[in-house]
Amino acid sequence: MNKRSTPGSQQQRPSASYRSSSVDVPRSANRSLVPTNSRNNALERVAKNPIRFHEENGMMVPDGYTARQIRPAARADVVTMARAMNHDFAPKAKAMFQSEIDAAHEAIEKDLYISYRQPGKDFDCYRIGSNGKCFCGHTLSEHVKFTGKVNRLKCQAASCTCDAFAYVPSRPDEVGEFWLTKRPGFDASTWRAKCKCGHPHDRHEPKHKRCKECSCSNFISNFSCAACNNHWEQHETFFERGSEREQQKLPTGEFYMPFSELPDMQQVILTGSDAHMPSPYLDAAPRRPSIQQSGDIRGRAAALQTSNRAAIGYEQQPNPSIRNDRSTNANNRSPVRGPLRGSHRATEE
Repeated sequence: MNKRSTPGSQQQRPSASYRSSSVDVPRSANRSLVPTNSRNNALERVAKNPIRFHEENGMMVPDGYTARQIRPAARADVVTMARAMNHDFAPKAKAMFQSEIDAAHEAIEKDLYISYRQPGKDFDCYRIGSNGKCFCGHTLSEHVKFTGKVNRLKCQAASCTCDAFAYVPSRPDEVGEFWLTKRPGFDASTWRAKCKCGHPHDRHEPKHKRCKECSCSNFISNFSCAACNNHWEQHETFFERGSEREQQKLPTGEFYMPFSELPDMQQVILTGSDAHMPSPYLDAAPRRPSIQQSGDIRGRAAALQTSNRAAIGYEQQPNPSIRNDRSTNANNRSPVRGPLRGSHRATEE
C-alpha cells in the first residue's frame, strides 16, 4: 500500500528570502543576464589603447592602414564605354537625338532658336522643334506662330485654356528613365511626365497647373532633367533669334547642332554608324585563336573511337536492322545488353 501523505509530512516550500539572492543581478526585458561593467570595460580598453591616426594625402587614416586617394579621370571617355556595353549603340543614339537634330535644322533655317533650359545657364537642355510637346498636351505647331514680339504662344486647339507654350519632356529618355524603353511591349508614345501627386501633366489644368483628378494645387515634377539633373519647374522655354543668342554667347548656326563639341559623336547621331570611331576597348580585348585540327589528328581520333567501340562490344549496323532487332528482342523477351543509339546496337556475348 502506498503511504498516504499527511499535511505534516509535506515538504515546506522555501521562503522568498531563501530563494532570493543577496546580490541584485540586473536583467533585461527577456530576463537574460546583463553584465553591468561591460560598457565600463570597453571604455577602459579604449582609454588604454587609443586608436591613433596619421595624415596621408590630406586624409586622416588609422595607424596600420593605407589610403588611396580617388581622383576623377582627366579625360573621361564615356562614349567608348557606352559603345563597348551596347552593340547597337549608334542606331540607338541616332533615334534618341533625331528630334533634336530636326529642331536644330529648323532653327538654323528660320533663324528662330527654341530651347528648353534653366534661366541664366549657358547651355540648352533640349532643342525644341515644331513637334515639341507643350504642358497642355498639344504640339508647338498647334500654337500661335512666333512673331518676334510676344513669347507667350497661345494654343489654338479647341477648348484648350493654354495661354503660353511651355515645353514638357515627352519621352522617358529625356528624364533619365532609360530602362523603360527596354521593357517588352513598352510604347514610348503613351509615356507622360508626372507630378508628385501621381497624375500626368495632361491631367492638370494648363493655365494654373491645378490637378483635375485630386486636390493637388500645382504641378511639381517627380522627375529630373537628364541634361542638368534639375526639375521641370526650374526650366523655361526660350524663343530667341540668332542675334539675341550671340549677345548671350550662346551657340548658333552649325554650333547649335547636338554634340558640336564632339565631332565623332556628332557623326554617330547624324549617320547612325560608329564605324569611323576607333574602338580601343574592343581592339585591346584578347581574341581566342580558332582551333583547327589537322588531318593526322582527325585520323587518330577516328581510329581511337573505333577501337574503343570494338573493345566494349559495339559493331556498326544500319538503322533498319536496329528496328528489326528491337522488335525481335521485344517478342522473344531476350535480354539486350547496352543502349541502342543511332546506328549502333549491343552484341550478345
